[in-house]
Amino acid sequence: MNLDLLNLIITFATEEGQTFIWEDVGYQAINLTILLLILVYYLKQPVKDFLIERRGLIRNEIDKAQKAIAEARKSHEEYDEKLKHIDHDIRNLRETIPKQGEIERDEILKLAEIASEKITEEAKETIQLETAKAKREIQKDAVSSALELAKSIIKENLSESDKNNIIEDFIKEVDDDKWHQSQH
Repeated sequence: MNLDLLNLIITFATEEGQTFIWEDVGYQAINLTILLLILVYYLKQPVKDFLIERRGLIRNEIDKAQKAIAEARKSHEEYDEKLKHIDHDIRNLRETIPKQGEIERDEILKLAEIASEKITEEAKETIQLETAKAKREIQKDAVSSALELAKSIIKENLSESDKNNIIEDFIKEVDDDKWHQSQH
């Protein structure tokens, strides 16, 4: 193949009406060789470092991918295991949920009953307190009315001599009380 390429170059150069100059080809080959040697000398270490770094990056990516695959397989196995038991879990839930509902309903009913009893007791106490308060107010009003009525009756029916007798009796009682207090 190299020979075919050389023949093509020679043929192309001679068709143009020029003669093929081996000396020019030699110089160009030497220049190319020198250029390649310089490039190899200066680029050998950077290219080598790049390839080593690239190999490390590729190795890291492969390791990450392998870890991801292992984790995915593990997750897949776990989900497969869970899916195998899902029918059993669903049956358990269907049995457990109504039982829990009944337990919660019973607890709510108990709490409601306790609250109802407490409200009833508080209402009874409130009724008793309000009844006692109303009785006191009624008695107070009755006493006030009776006193007013008695006062007006006494004013109308009391004579001047009765007034004097009452005043004398009152003074006598006050004096007796003072005397008893002084003795003790």
